[in-house]
Amino acid sequence: MKRNLKLLTVMILLIAVLLSSMSPVLYAAEFRNELALDEPTPYEESVEELSSEEQSSEEDSSEYETEKYSEYESETATEIIPEILGDVDGNGIVNARDARLALRASAKIERLNSYQIRVADYDKNGKLSALDARYILRASAKLDPFATETHTVPTTAKPIATTTKKTTTATTTKKNNTNSSRKYKINYGKGFSTRYSKSALLYDFDKDVILYNHNMHSRREPASTTKLMTAYIGCKYLKANQVLTVGSELNLMEWNTSKAGIYRGMKMKFKDMLVCMLLPSGCDAAYTIAVNAARAYKHNWSMSASTALSTFVSMMNSTAKSLGMKESHFANPDGFPNSNHYVTPYDMLILGVNCYNISLIRNTVAKTYATAYYLNGSVFKSFRNTNDLINPYSQNYYRYCVGMKTGSHSTAGQCLVSVAKKNGRTFFGIVYYSESHRTRYLDLTSMYNNAFKNYA
Repeated sequence: MKRNLKLLTVMILLIAVLLSSMSPVLYAAEFRNELALDEPTPYEESVEELSSEEQSSEEDSSEYETEKYSEYESETATEIIPEILGDVDGNGIVNARDARLALRASAKIERLNSYQIRVADYDKNGKLSALDARYILRASAKLDPFATETHTVPTTAKPIATTTKKTTTATTTKKNNTNSSRKYKINYGKGFSTRYSKSALLYDFDKDVILYNHNMHSRREPASTTKLMTAYIGCKYLKANQVLTVGSELNLMEWNTSKAGIYRGMKMKFKDMLVCMLLPSGCDAAYTIAVNAARAYKHNWSMSASTALSTFVSMMNSTAKSLGMKESHFANPDGFPNSNHYVTPYDMLILGVNCYNISLIRNTVAKTYATAYYLNGSVFKSFRNTNDLINPYSQNYYRYCVGMKTGSHSTAGQCLVSVAKKNGRTFFGIVYYSESHRTRYLDLTSMYNNAFKNYA
């Protein structure tokens, strides 16, 4: 009997040892299952939770719904994982695997969850196609996703050389059509209205037609939409990877402005400084871009900050004139209120179209979240875009918006220059001096819905 008990004890111990040695294998299998593409991701769970909250809130009063959304945004602002356009597998990096997933999904070979579908739809036209996979692949290679392909042709082949010449001419014509040759024709449509904004317009980018106008030639304070002009000039005179050093120009800006948190002496590439200016609306970054663009323009890198700032303001006004912005005048690079600093929505449409045609600006303003890096590659800060139209976790989210710039001040009201794209059709929506943060989005969404429904 004792012998049987000893044998039983030994067998129990052996089984315990075997189970403990297998636990890493079981854990590894569990881990592999967690990584399976058809399993829910943290993003999907967040989206499902948001959807269930939105569904339940429909039974409550509108006042409670607004309060609930605001509470949700404040609680999750630092907890929700940033949504990165093109990051289909949700690992925080856009690479060839993401392009492959998008391609397989477009061919209905791979099934994606709602988060993956949203970030795989790179051109935001509401459907997945091989083009989305191409855009993602180019973005992973740090190329302009939307750039037109160009080919090098041997100069010895005369017939081909002739073809190349024609292609070049066609490309030049197309570029002119998207910029200087635009007429901004007026052909007002029906069904448009803005209840909350003192000035507004809706523009059909593809047909070069203004469909709606509400005081578009009235003079308005631009607030931080001014930074579109600063970005436009910056891209004209500074290269994306050009190193900028923050200096004494920070002493020239007003103290009570929005800031990205850059500091004197730090070094950062222009493309990262652009993120600091356009996403969190950093006035400090606007001043650093301004003085460096002025120095580049004058080929004088020892120019003092005050002289460079004065030069840049002159550059802003001469650029406005060259673009055809006849109703505007600029006094600073960030939009701080000044009696000599004003625009009209019509002029800002012209500026917005020209900014949209610069890939660095277009790709930057389209990001819900973006990270700016120090020169050595380490992270400086990650920012959320102030434009709620492109934030999936905001009650103001409009899935077809592809970016642009907000502005707000007590004397300027709530402003927004925006762009929306769906099924290959692009519209610009602009509002100035709206009553509140919420109402500027309501007016824009109303205009876009009517445009895509009746004029796309």
